[in-house]
Amino acid sequence: MLILIVAAAVRVGLLILEWPASNSDEATMGIMAMHIAEGRHFPSFMYGQSYMGTAEAYLAAAAFWVFGPSLVALRVPMLLLFLLFLTAMYVLARRLYGTSVALVSVGLLALGSRELYGHQLVAQGAIPETLLAGTLLLLLGHRLLDTPENPSHASAQRWRLVGWGVAATLGLWSTVLIAPFVLTSAALVWIALRQRAAVIPGRWWALGAGLLIGAAPWIAYDLSRPWRDSGVVSVVNMYLSGGTGLNGQQSPGLAAQVINTVTTSLSYVTGGSAIAHPNSPPALYFGYPGSWHPPTDDIPSTLWGVAVLVLWAMGVATCIRVLRNRRAAPDQRNGGEPSRAQNYTRLAMLIAAGLTVVAFAASPTPGVAPANNFRYIIGAVIATPAVVGALWGLRSVAPRLGGIVRNAVLAIVALTLVLGTAQAYRDASQGPTEAARRQLLDALRSDGVTHVYSGYLECNRLTFLSGEKVICAVLFGGPADGLHPGLDRYLPYRTAVQADPRAAYVFRSDDSRNTVLASSDCQWEKHRRVAGYDVWQPADRCLPSGRQTP
Repeated sequence: MLILIVAAAVRVGLLILEWPASNSDEATMGIMAMHIAEGRHFPSFMYGQSYMGTAEAYLAAAAFWVFGPSLVALRVPMLLLFLLFLTAMYVLARRLYGTSVALVSVGLLALGSRELYGHQLVAQGAIPETLLAGTLLLLLGHRLLDTPENPSHASAQRWRLVGWGVAATLGLWSTVLIAPFVLTSAALVWIALRQRAAVIPGRWWALGAGLLIGAAPWIAYDLSRPWRDSGVVSVVNMYLSGGTGLNGQQSPGLAAQVINTVTTSLSYVTGGSAIAHPNSPPALYFGYPGSWHPPTDDIPSTLWGVAVLVLWAMGVATCIRVLRNRRAAPDQRNGGEPSRAQNYTRLAMLIAAGLTVVAFAASPTPGVAPANNFRYIIGAVIATPAVVGALWGLRSVAPRLGGIVRNAVLAIVALTLVLGTAQAYRDASQGPTEAARRQLLDALRSDGVTHVYSGYLECNRLTFLSGEKVICAVLFGGPADGLHPGLDRYLPYRTAVQADPRAAYVFRSDDSRNTVLASSDCQWEKHRRVAGYDVWQPADRCLPSGRQTP
């Protein structure tokens, strides 16, 4: 309870400070939540795409219904999901490794780095769902395998099958990042059903019902659309193209992807960035202005990533040794060799984390920005008890030296995460926040502007923060090719803006699109700068190309 209180307090403080600043994808989630709360739309997937489910939007809609729309209310469900993850992680780790490893694991997860806090708090989809669903899948798989073969437990086992099915397909609907944990926990379920077929009547009905319940949003969506537009096809295409992390760049090749994953991504996903680049801007992901790409040849980050990989390998080797010795006994819990169910679940946890990292390294993404896109391997964090357990095992190999090494490593990790927490609050006290956008919105409202054109990174943020009092449509382009409509995730916004002949143009003052507007034939009623933005108000209708209509 104390660890949960600390974890909540640290994140509530960052929530109140509105750190990190929002991005356009998070604002899209907020807009969906507003529409759900008002009963206007009930989307199955994020606006503008057919992958990444809308669980976060529905949870935020409940918060909006109670407290009203706001950035803090949008992020509160993320905090609650993370606390549920910590609770489930403690239960799972205690069953697999004992109380000491469970407390240490959850204690380390309660803290983090600037990048980790950013992913945990921003309602952009995938992160809390991956952590919670992956942990629950392993926990339910373990309980199915660990429960004694007794007809009196049949009802509880059927409910666990229902729960596993719901967590599996609901997790896949939310994010495909959960797939490795679905696969490995499915192996646990299969072993349990094979061994206990006689004492779990109705097991297939229970499993099938759970799978269908969780998949209902995905099935309803795909049945109403052509196969080429389905969620399955979209997920496959996204992976093959490198996802959204490439941002138009090309990967240098598989070797660079693997090296960058080990030397950078593993460090960032486990909090090592706090000592790798303590005085640099945080390596935030797509959608944040001023995002920084760290170097991939940093020594602290490399040593950290290699250490994580070594501890993971030690955990796998221990599980394989136990399987070979065949000395596991079902009734053992905290002493001697782990039970068969414990060892299988440990191995499932480690393999799932390994598959997560391998899939990431095989994609083009780490070849371009391995730190800024480590969110794709956030599932590897679920294997924290296995890594901590490997440190615990050092004492059995070398009682004196092993204990010293274990304590030293844990002290370094804990101090690094404390430092990362301090860095997050340092950044939160210095900005950026949403104050500039609120100042901009006040200026627009005072001028009677209700429709604007802007860039993708700004548009939905302005619409969400204003509560749809200012509607925005996206413009892409620059001096070379003029301005043209861009990615509007909610197309009715584009229609509304294009229908307003006095729609204003709003871009950051250093944006090259201001040059296009300045050199265009448009007649401007007003041009001014507000809080780092250039606001152009046309005297007459002006097409997105920057030319005045006849």
